Amino acid sequence: MNKKACLGSPDFDPIACETRWGSLPLSMVVIEFLGNGDPAFGGRADDRVLLESGQIQGRVCSKGDVTAVFKTVADAHHAAMRIPNRRPGSILGVAPTWLT
Repeated sequence: MNKKACLGSPDFDPIACETRWGSLPLSMVVIEFLGNGDPAFGGRADDRVLLESGQIQGRVCSKGDVTAVFKTVADAHHAAMRIPNRRPGSILGVAPTWLT
């Protein structure tokens, strides 16, 4: 998938994404990926989830932070298009789950 067609970009096609899966997931969350490598091993990755507030999680979590959960890629995409605090250079993705 080219950079223009990533989650959160106007050219993203959620239906094409869902058709690549053998079955639709039960739910999914949006993750903002930034940096490389696991910080526990000297890397600088700082990946964060999208919260129900519509904001990407801050560096420090609070008890009021609730991860946004979506039923479809289209719903996740629409939410991703409205994120006001996305960090420059980050990539958005969905993390689906098929388990209850």
